[in-house]
Amino acid sequence: MRRLCHPWHRAGKPLDYNVDAVSSPTGSPPIPWHLSRNGVVAVATLLTLVALAENTMAPWAPFHILYAALATLLPLAWGTWSFGRLSTVRRSSWALVVFFPVVLQAGVSVWEAVLYPRLWGLLGVDSATAAGPMYSLSAALPALFEAAGARLGWPADRVQWLYLTFVVLWAGLGEELFYRGYMHGTLRRRIGPLRAAVVSSAFFAIRHATQLALVKPYPAAAALSWVAFCFIVGLVLAWLYDRCSSLWPPVLAHYLFNLIPMAALALS
Repeated sequence: MRRLCHPWHRAGKPLDYNVDAVSSPTGSPPIPWHLSRNGVVAVATLLTLVALAENTMAPWAPFHILYAALATLLPLAWGTWSFGRLSTVRRSSWALVVFFPVVLQAGVSVWEAVLYPRLWGLLGVDSATAAGPMYSLSAALPALFEAAGARLGWPADRVQWLYLTFVVLWAGLGEELFYRGYMHGTLRRRIGPLRAAVVSSAFFAIRHATQLALVKPYPAAAALSWVAFCFIVGLVLAWLYDRCSSLWPPVLAHYLFNLIPMAALALS
């Protein structure tokens, strides 16, 4: 039986989506390895390593094709997701699907353009260096496309559009199936919704840092900024999943979040 999930402030104990069948009271079958707490963490770790390998050693780097396939197909095969019924999603939740991506992207813009450079200035880093690819994500991504273009023998702008198109088309569904549907949806039964959100969001964030692995030297400061922001995004999407008892709102919010900078790039 599938249970309705609740926002974190209502959750007094760990709840689940559709994993009731794997509970193991005395005399019942043991929990499958991939649905155990350690199993979820191990699967996520291995998948992160796959993403790192595809963004460094794979001939098609930085396109993480195998990672994307596994992140999508494993949750579908294991049934660790709950799209739920759209009729159960409140109108206020649909408003949040639009509100969160817009506010978060605005926050990214303010952070990158104003707060982040000032922070590095206070730490003694001059403005020109802080605006470069080692520190700024907005500069590190073009450096990634340049490095990938040199490796693949393609123009950097071609790599950029293919890469961003791939991310926009896949990530909204694929990443939500894995990080919210599989990781958060399974771990919340084992360790509670808040801790599950922290763990799944941490893996979600760290995986994004692998996307800059082609840039040499590795832009650790820019990657750290991206990790911190993706962690916040992951928490918001996990909360939205819990609030709505459906994967559709975080999927749509994720798509909108990725489409906003894509549209801005196209218009510019």
